[in-house]
Amino acid sequence: MESEGQLKGIADDLRVALGAAISGMAGLTDEALLEVMADFEAIARLASAGQVHAAGEVAVRSRTELGDEGLSRSQNFTTPVALVAKVTGASARACKARLELGRKLRGSMLLGGGEGPAPFPAVARVLDEGVLGVEAASAIVKQCSALADRGCSPDVVTLAEETLVDQTLSCRLTADETFRAAIHLREVLDPDGAEPRDEVLQMRRSLTIALAPDGMYRGKFALTPEQGGVWFASIRALQSPRVTGPRFVDGDEYATADGRTQAQKNADTVTELIARAAGAEDMPRINGATATVNVHMTLDDLEKGRGVGWIDGIDQPVPASTVEQLRCSSPVAATLFGDKGEVLYHGKAKRLFTAAQNRALAARDGGCVWPSCDRPPSYCETHHANEWVSDDHPPGRTDIDNGVLLCHFHHSHLHKSPWKLTMHDGVPHLIPPRWVDTEQTPIPTTRRRTIQRPAA
Repeated sequence: MESEGQLKGIADDLRVALGAAISGMAGLTDEALLEVMADFEAIARLASAGQVHAAGEVAVRSRTELGDEGLSRSQNFTTPVALVAKVTGASARACKARLELGRKLRGSMLLGGGEGPAPFPAVARVLDEGVLGVEAASAIVKQCSALADRGCSPDVVTLAEETLVDQTLSCRLTADETFRAAIHLREVLDPDGAEPRDEVLQMRRSLTIALAPDGMYRGKFALTPEQGGVWFASIRALQSPRVTGPRFVDGDEYATADGRTQAQKNADTVTELIARAAGAEDMPRINGATATVNVHMTLDDLEKGRGVGWIDGIDQPVPASTVEQLRCSSPVAATLFGDKGEVLYHGKAKRLFTAAQNRALAARDGGCVWPSCDRPPSYCETHHANEWVSDDHPPGRTDIDNGVLLCHFHHSHLHKSPWKLTMHDGVPHLIPPRWVDTEQTPIPTTRRRTIQRPAA
């Protein structure tokens, strides 16, 4: 087939050009680099248009009414998606998107076996010209199809298609911007409004969580737009680096970078939100107590900082460092067992700092005391500088001269790192490990602005 030979020739030429372009890319000016990137995108768009049309043809030849005579079944594949994925090596998700767009750009199959007019000629034209990307084309076609399904006249749908194509090209919109523009135009033209769609979304909302064999809790969720708004607004508020103003960390040799991924930060933030809500005064109480997490650990292991703890309802243990962190600030009922299994101690009433004590700590520390951290007091947990169970401070010693404010991240980091916190003259000091400072000179960390200065 002549066209097949032409495509292979183009691919061979492109490999040569690609090799030359990549080898010389490091020496390009900024302007030339951006121009090369735009050229590659134009080539990719033309290739993507071919992928969409080929997938659309596969979809037509694999339609359900053809049965076992259809292309995908005749090739021993249960679905067209599986066939395209096998041939191309692309993901099932990408292949499904190609098939859907390619099929929607084709006309309806007529009773005589022919094909009706293409429903979206403007999109098909600019897609074939390589000036409109597949993602933008999919966004336009999807929302215009929604208008047609809602009963809009063909003239209105055509006007919407042409408007979105013109706006995308003339304003040089990204695919994300085209998606938002298509949503907005759909809302303007949809005669039924958002109510019917919202009813569907409300029925689809869900949250499932299950305990996995490795001890992790895994699940999935689907939120309605307003629920998603609440989640994201709360997450952004807790993660904002501007909650207390700008940070000045240049030259801070003790600053510790937050190495968490965004997904890890999200998990920590949602957990913090739930923990705060659980401790709120207007939350429901069980036998007069707030929600608690029960951790079981032997007294010997707890005192020596070794071994593991066991959380009620979870098969996998947690390390001693996690138990220590929980005992500092979380509403945990630590159940301690002796060597013979007898309960030695069970309590938390005198372990947690009171609201008045926390206010005093907030005035003294000004927030998380870790160098360079800008978390305010409301985002912090109270850490016992000298451990709650130590020789010089027996259980129950929870005084402000033994309390330090730390954000959740640095609280966890402190319990697992060689850095230590201690108190000198009522001020928290950070003791670095020997590989940072061989003398291990204590570093004052409080941000209080009313520290008395020695007289000159």
